[in-house]
Amino acid sequence: MKNIGALRRGLLARIHGDERGFTLIEVMVAITIMFALLLALAYTATLGFTYESLGRQKQTATGIADQIMEQARGLAWDKIVAGHRSSDLSGDANLVTGCAGDAAGVYRFKSCTAGSTPGSGEKVVASAAACPVGTPDCVSPLVRHQGTITQNSIPFNWRTYDTNNCPPPSGCSGIANPYRVTVMVTWTGGRAAPNKIVQVQSLFWSPSGCRSTATHPFAAPCQPFFFGTATVPKGEINITGSVVGTSFQSGDLFASGVQSSVQQEQLSQAQGSFTQSGVSLVDDSGTHTAGGTVVDTSAADTDPGTTSGTWSTAGCPTTVTCSGGLIIASSSVVGNDVRLNAPSGETALSDSTSAAGGGNICPPPTDTAQTDGKPCGGSRIQQGGTLSATLRLNGTTPVLGNATLAQILQAASLPNKTFADRIQYNQTPAGLVCAPVVNSDGCIEEQATRNLGTVSVGGLPSGLTAPAGWSSSNGYFSISSYQDSAKAAAGTNVVPPTTTPQVLAPTVTGPTGTVSCWNGSNGYNTVTNPATALTCGTLTLTQTLSGHNIQVLISATSVSPASITRSPTAPSATITSVTAQVTPPSATLDYKIFIDDFTTPVVDLTITVNLGVLDVEGSYAVAPAKGS
Repeated sequence: MKNIGALRRGLLARIHGDERGFTLIEVMVAITIMFALLLALAYTATLGFTYESLGRQKQTATGIADQIMEQARGLAWDKIVAGHRSSDLSGDANLVTGCAGDAAGVYRFKSCTAGSTPGSGEKVVASAAACPVGTPDCVSPLVRHQGTITQNSIPFNWRTYDTNNCPPPSGCSGIANPYRVTVMVTWTGGRAAPNKIVQVQSLFWSPSGCRSTATHPFAAPCQPFFFGTATVPKGEINITGSVVGTSFQSGDLFASGVQSSVQQEQLSQAQGSFTQSGVSLVDDSGTHTAGGTVVDTSAADTDPGTTSGTWSTAGCPTTVTCSGGLIIASSSVVGNDVRLNAPSGETALSDSTSAAGGGNICPPPTDTAQTDGKPCGGSRIQQGGTLSATLRLNGTTPVLGNATLAQILQAASLPNKTFADRIQYNQTPAGLVCAPVVNSDGCIEEQATRNLGTVSVGGLPSGLTAPAGWSSSNGYFSISSYQDSAKAAAGTNVVPPTTTPQVLAPTVTGPTGTVSCWNGSNGYNTVTNPATALTCGTLTLTQTLSGHNIQVLISATSVSPASITRSPTAPSATITSVTAQVTPPSATLDYKIFIDDFTTPVVDLTITVNLGVLDVEGSYAVAPAKGS
């Protein structure tokens, strides 16, 4: 017993006064606080879910309102003017009738006088016209001005209101107020919340004009259509194939190009662009370019929805820098490579305006500026130096030296130019292809001019002795002092029923220049008219150099003369579509070099000369008859 008492006294000694635990009251208070916190959290979550649900409902209602409004915007103008059926408006809580001064049966939106809601107090447009149920005119959102659309098991009620304080025929003493269409969507389903309403409004108005108001949302003025474009393309010399010791695959020389266009109907638009000359090379490491990457554009219009002004200019080097550069195909044999070089120092300018004159300069100087206030576009570019592709065979045995595979020289002081211009009856400058008379629609004129320096392809390696009669500046095939231009107009310079005055047929100047090709023995076959067919012979050059047998084979697989396309070919009182195109001479060459083994070439290339089609085109359409 003594031991048990001692144990009890020891245990009691270890219990301190502040370790007695929670009382029942304390536990109940803690539970009450936790319960209150959980209730507050549950209320907050419920409130959040309520507003989230309301947000989804409002989003759905907004979509329905937009859908109904778009249907109204697609209605013919006559349907907006006619408005609702009078018999469909009675009982609508958003409409009031019997306002002071109104005739019997006139409804107003919301109240008899203007209120805080836009459109409040405006008269509802309605008529007593009968409308057979089920016909297309009776299912529009105006005639059947209310309905229900169910989404996510919630019915959304929509209503439309067509209002105008001054509807025809009174027009408020000639004041043409726009019509206001209001779409309201309400709903009561889902979680309870106030303000379950979405409202959108749009103003409708149509000027008098061409399009039928019975079939189109708006009339629009009666305007003829004009479009004209002039293009000098980027001429190209393409080289493909293989060169021993390099990973060369292909290369391109691109001449500079320009373009101008003008369009006019309801709006006026003018655009122009220029692209500098450049080169592109493909080898095992990818595609590499130099020059040719600068494309700058001028644009002007009368569209209030764009940021374009009435005049725009783009220049090189004013707004951009036209620079060239050298790119080289990678090589595994030191001294063998293909080098493409683009010139620097090009100059270019593009001007576009919707109203030529004053500070709206068009075309670029030094051409005569237009001052007629009509749309105009003009662009020009001057090549800055020589475009070239050079083959270097300084790693072969024996060393063969350098060969100019292709080059396009600069046509000094002779830029490529394009021009498009709207011409109306009060214009009489010289050189036009149409001279409109008073009150005629006039025409649109397009011009393009191309100038190229000497183009030559198929040069021989410098380590070989050229055959008698060979010209290093001509190579195997060349085009020198090439020029062409075209001018055209589409439109009319007569006032019906007169048909005597005429719009001239498109004209082409040139092409001019000299085209030469190796004759196969001791010189060149040459034509001084690029449109004349030319025959070429095969160059077979075999020589011994440092104890090795060398053979060069160059042949033309195709050579085509220049050609011209014009339509129409005769003048006419009215020209609705016009085209003039000039295709310069072209050629495709096989270029091969052998060393000792005359079956496997160390150089095997195909060289294609394609300088592109100079093109001017125009279109004209007479203004549609009123009501069409």
